Amino acid sequence: MSTAAPVTRTHDRPTGHARPDRKTVALTREVPAGRRPGWWGMALFLVTDASSFAALIAGYYYLEFVTSRQWPPPGDPLPKLVKASIITGIIVLSCVPLAVADLGLKRGSRVRAGLGVLLTALCGLAFIAIECWEISDELASSTPQKDAYGSMFYVLLGYHLLHVMVGAAFLLLLAVAAAAGRLTARHHVTVRVFSMFWYTSAAIWVLLYLVLYWSVRL
Repeated sequence: MSTAAPVTRTHDRPTGHARPDRKTVALTREVPAGRRPGWWGMALFLVTDASSFAALIAGYYYLEFVTSRQWPPPGDPLPKLVKASIITGIIVLSCVPLAVADLGLKRGSRVRAGLGVLLTALCGLAFIAIECWEISDELASSTPQKDAYGSMFYVLLGYHLLHVMVGAAFLLLLAVAAAAGRLTARHHVTVRVFSMFWYTSAAIWVLLYLVLYWSVRL
């Protein structure tokens, strides 16, 4: 009686290519094409944030319309231009080194990225210091409790100053990371998304500068 050897069936599948891991395939399917989720999240936040500033500016002009024919009201001097003009130039120029850092990190230059981030952080700190100095000078003649003009003036200044403080703190963290060699090309998206926040804050300040310091002089 003859015995037949068992036949082993093989699948017609090329050997040498490993099957993709299920988790990797699932994550690949979850990542949308085009812009990163962080970019869209920042864009949505900035739209909401800009709407908040727009509402505050609208409230500022509404109070001007209903409270007094003279704006600022009698007893409130015009806000001083010197310091406000200086910090306007500072925050506008701070966008240049941040753009250099963004492009440098994209091309793999950690030195350019570190220097650009550090210079932008120093500009942010200078803006904060001079703006606090400006607010302390304005408080000598006009306070938030004095009238509607003072309330809206300091709310707009303070709300924007908070944005610059948050941005400067994040820039300092990036500068420390760059000094430690931990800011690499794979963090380019992080810097790019943060740049959107900083550029928007600079643009909003230019608008506030025109509204608070120049429109009252027209």
